[in-house]
Amino acid sequence: MGSPKSVISNSLLFFFTLLILSSAIDIENSVQRTNDQVMAMYESWLVEHGKSYNSIDEKDMRYEIFKENLRIIDDHNADANRSYSLGLNRFADLTDEEYRSTYLGLKRGPKTDVSNQYMPKVGDVLPDYVDWRTVGADVGVKNQGLCCTSDSLSSIMSVL
Repeated sequence: MGSPKSVISNSLLFFFTLLILSSAIDIENSVQRTNDQVMAMYESWLVEHGKSYNSIDEKDMRYEIFKENLRIIDDHNADANRSYSLGLNRFADLTDEEYRSTYLGLKRGPKTDVSNQYMPKVGDVLPDYVDWRTVGADVGVKNQGLCCTSDSLSSIMSVL
């Protein structure tokens, strides 16, 4: 065995060699692109998906979002343990929040005005009882076939 000084030197050399090798492996697994390459990808993506923006500021903001999404895609795809890979699609210029609020969740239709046609007016005298059969509103029970909701639908339809 060598002197304590040479043991420390060899240990440090071994440690730094491992550090450099592990860094090289990380670099190899992640995609490194220049800003020009990313900008070219962005411009190509804009054309492919027919995207245009109202201002240069908006285009710049969308480019920054695109770069971040591209980084997320590259990081995900660099992990060999993943069972699927990610790629650019028409949503690559949206933040996660923008995507969720625009494409997920409840879709409300346009608000419609409520008709006052059947609203009772002040002073109207309403009957205590209405026999819907006598006014032609009873259309009979509809056969819903084997549908599990047929009983409830038939009941509702007979009132309508």
